[in-house]
Amino acid sequence: MKTIAVYNNKGGIGKTTFSVHLALYAVKHRIRTLVVGLDRQGDVCRWLAGGDCELQDGLHFRKGDYLQVIYSPMELPDRIKNYELVIADCPPAVEVVDKLSADLWLVPLDGRLAMENLGNIYPSLKQANGIITLVLNRCDLAGKRVVDGLREAAEQIPNAVVRGEPIPASAAIAKAAEYFRPVWEVPYGRGTLGDRAIQKLCADVLADCGFEGRLVA
Repeated sequence: MKTIAVYNNKGGIGKTTFSVHLALYAVKHRIRTLVVGLDRQGDVCRWLAGGDCELQDGLHFRKGDYLQVIYSPMELPDRIKNYELVIADCPPAVEVVDKLSADLWLVPLDGRLAMENLGNIYPSLKQANGIITLVLNRCDLAGKRVVDGLREAAEQIPNAVVRGEPIPASAAIAKAAEYFRPVWEVPYGRGTLGDRAIQKLCADVLADCGFEGRLVA
């Protein structure tokens, strides 16, 4: 079993978008997946429930044969088994890093504040073990100079991998949250730049977790 924690100590940065798409991409390839909504807002649970979800601690539902979802604010459930992949949609809370063990930490960065917030918790994150993958997300709207500066700063962080391909600001990805679907299932989403970028991110992250041989088209 592999665990991916999608985390940054900043809200509104794309953590839930990444979590949902990773889960649904894994399910497309028949990887038994558990998604844990650690963030009390529970957006990942609402999204995967199609918008119809009454949040309560311990909420647990199944979506198809390969995906289950648990709402468990701030606590990874005990005795997790029978899953190949666990995806934790994390809140912007420092204590998450001390509580959670993950094989891969996926960290979106959308600008200077996200970078500075990451710096505040990075010593703890580094001690938490696991691969640390930094992903530039939606920062292209600020211009190439900002993107280049953010990448340069991220590359100075020791023991972290900065993903070479950023995720662009995309109307199709934004639409996905409104439709409670992945970008490849929303109207006019499939084949767009945003769709291709997010699917490539999912494939790369799952390959880093050892699922490369399962990602057959």
